[in-house]
Amino acid sequence: MFSLIRKILNQARSYNALCDRVRQLESKIERFEKLANENEALWEFLDDQKGVDGIVITSPEDLSDDLTDLMLRNAKTYGDA
Repeated sequence: MFSLIRKILNQARSYNALCDRVRQLESKIERFEKLANENEALWEFLDDQKGVDGIVITSPEDLSDDLTDLMLRNAKTYGDA
């Protein structure tokens, strides 16, 4: 009977540890989602500024910068990246 109680207590501790870890992971995910939203808002702001300023691509360097910006903006991370 005592071993059964011990097993139940160990499972309860394991479950509590799992719940704590899930809460930690959820808070990290929320933080990363906020960062992603801020990043998207920044890119939108920069795009709006380009439209307002009327920037015209006149040199290969400007084209290269715009392509780099486009690639960075659309890059999505997968897995542990």
